[in-house]
Formats: sequence, structure tokens, C-alpha cells
Amino acid sequence: MLINFLCFREILLHILQEESKLSSEHLFCVDLQNKGGVAGLQWKRHYQSKLNVLIAQNKAISNIQQNCEDSDVICSEFHLSFERQPGDVQLEQKDKEIHACQCPTNVLLHLEAFDFVFLQPEGHLANYFDSVFCNLRNNGLLCLTSSDISVQFTRTANVIRRYCHAQVTKTEYMREMAVRVIIGCAVRSASRCNKGLEVLMTPCVEDNFLIVMRVHRGPQHADHCLDQVKPQLYCQICEEQCFLPGGLTPIENPYALLACTCHEKTPGRTAIVLGPMWSGSIFNTTFISNLLKPHEDLPEHSSQFKKVLQSIQEEAVCSHLDVSETNGDHHQRDLGEPEAKRPKIEHSQHPTTTHPPFYINLHKMKFKDVIIPKMRKVLSFLRSEGYRASRTHFDSNSVRTNANRTQFHDVLLKFCKKSRKE
Repeated sequence: MLINFLCFREILLHILQEESKLSSEHLFCVDLQNKGGVAGLQWKRHYQSKLNVLIAQNKAISNIQQNCEDSDVICSEFHLSFERQPGDVQLEQKDKEIHACQCPTNVLLHLEAFDFVFLQPEGHLANYFDSVFCNLRNNGLLCLTSSDISVQFTRTANVIRRYCHAQVTKTEYMREMAVRVIIGCAVRSASRCNKGLEVLMTPCVEDNFLIVMRVHRGPQHADHCLDQVKPQLYCQICEEQCFLPGGLTPIENPYALLACTCHEKTPGRTAIVLGPMWSGSIFNTTFISNLLKPHEDLPEHSSQFKKVLQSIQEEAVCSHLDVSETNGDHHQRDLGEPEAKRPKIEHSQHPTTTHPPFYINLHKMKFKDVIIPKMRKVLSFLRSEGYRASRTHFDSNSVRTNANRTQFHDVLLKFCKKSRKE
């Protein structure tokens, strides 16, 4: 788990590098990780005068002071004041100085305005959404991280219903569904403050995730984002799924929206409604590409950082173009495709074209009449038929594609060996 969070800290470090380029003023950043301020100290060591860093936790700040002393950084105590207005001029901060504050996270977020919030609370994330969006500045970034998402969303569905107001069940795309449910909960909280969210990236390493979102102020942004929070219809027989359309009128035959025929072949109610959850894009290709660029002020990218972000970049594009095969590792060849040949997705505040939602696990496929080949060949077969397809960093055994399961099966029947058990 430590290696996973080290990767997330490296991602945050590069995000702040890009954000500091876009702002002519000091960014006011807060580390609410409750880990002794390790992330905040890392930001200050690399960017010094570009950032004002505040580290806050509910318990005593003696461990923060000790970490500052070990890092040769001055630790000054930050005192909250009810007479200050959120967004007032902050205290000046030296190049090797950070501010530390002992207070409840919700209290701090209500009393101060920030440009960058890194939140990894000890409780559930949903407890802090209303406080975060109250004073998070326009175009500010919110970075959320949590661990053991599969456990949270499979074993404690009743807890998720209480905190996120969403229904969940165990699925093969559990990790992405968990991310989308949390984003949907955050969008509803932000809308109450007349703010909308732009999801920039959602890296997931093993069972830990990081969600990076940008805040856009205005009721039009809030309404647009709320329209993308939808319930999902999920078939319990074949795991086919689709988002239910919005509107005030009920759907007469919801089973017709699914691409499968399980309801016709199996008696009873074969589908359930999950969510609501975020139905829009969870990756921004321009943002991810900028993070992958080398920077003189930062150390060279670690292998874990490159692996995660290059995988996300390929997944965000989810190309329908096949990549010519050459010697060497096939995964690195796909990622190393020349930039001129790589499909482009233009950056927009609310992108209209997005990658296909969710993915199909090849190891859990129940096709008895065909032998499923290796991942590289499956992607090639799907792309040759005109479907978009890519690996997914959420699950190494899964493929993200816009082909439904029936179409997926037809492609395998066309190109793959037939099973002897047929």
C-alpha cells in the first residue's frame, strides 16, 4: 500500500507543477491526509515560493513539527479566526516554511478558501464533500484518495447507501463503479454550492484510487454535471449494463435498453438498478499528457508513475485503430505509438466524446463455445471490426470496449478457435 501512495504523491507533485504554470499568484494548498504532512512537505521542498502550504489534522501536530525539523523546514502554527472571511489575504510564507493547524477538517474547510485540496480522511469521503465545495475556489483542484474500495463497496453496501445515497452490488467492474459512485456523490454536493466538476483523472493502483477533479463555479456548470449523474440498469445474468436516460417520465420497458435477451430467456426480474453514479468521462487526455512531460525542476518519472499514467492515457483514447506488431513487449509498443498516429481527443470543459464506460473481464467470460485468446489478440480482433478497445488500468485482465457482450462474443466466434466442449 505504501508504494501505491508514493505513486499518488508523485502524481500530485506533477499536478502542482502544471497548476503553478497556470497561476500568476501563489497557490494556497492544504494537505488533509492525517499522515504527518508528508505530502505537503514534499510540495514545499520542490516549489517553495510558488505555493503556500497548510498541513492540518485533528490530532496533535507534534509529528508534523518533527517531520519539518527532519526536513529543515520551519513549521509555524496557523490559528483559525472566525473574524476572517474565506479568501482573505493569507499570511506570508517563506521559501522553507509551512503552516500547521490542529483542527477538525470540516471546520478548516468552512473557514478558509483553497486552490488545491488533498483529502484522505480517516472516515468516509462523503462526510467532507459539503465542507470542501463550500470554499474551494473557481478552477481549484480537489484530489481524493482512499483504499480498500472493493471491500467497502461489496461487503458494506448498506454503508454506501447511507453515505453516497447509491445502491451497489458486486460486479466485475467494481472498482470503476466505486469511483463513479463517489464522483456522483461529489457532484451532488458541489451543485448545492452552485458549482460543477470536471473529472481530470482517476488512477487506481491495486485497491487504492485517486480522483482528481476541477471545480467550475456557476449554476450552468452545476446543472450540466447533475445531468450526467444517472442510475444504471445491470443484468444479473450476463452483467450487461447501461445508463438509464434522464427525465420525469418512467420507462415503460427498461429491459429493452439492455443489449442482452436474458429477460426473455429467464423467468423473473433479471436486472436491478444501481447508482446513481457519474456517467461522463473519468479521464482528460490533455491533462494526462501534460503530466507525462519531463520537467527540469522535478526528478525523473518513476517506473510506477510511467506505467500507471501511460496505461490511463491509452485507456482514455480507447482507440479503434490497431497498432502494428513489432518485437518487444506488446503493452509498451501500444503506448509507444508515434504521436502523429495516436487518435486525438480535443480538450473541452465538458467533452462530448468520451471513452466507453466500464470494462469486460476476460477471465470471467462464460462463453463455452470459444477459446478466448490473449489480451493483445482480443484488442486486435475488436479493432479490426471497427470497435474501440484498450486495456484498462482498473483490472489487468479486462478490456474496455464499446462493443456489448453479444458483439464481443460474435467477434470471438469469427476469429478464435472453437472450444471442444461445444
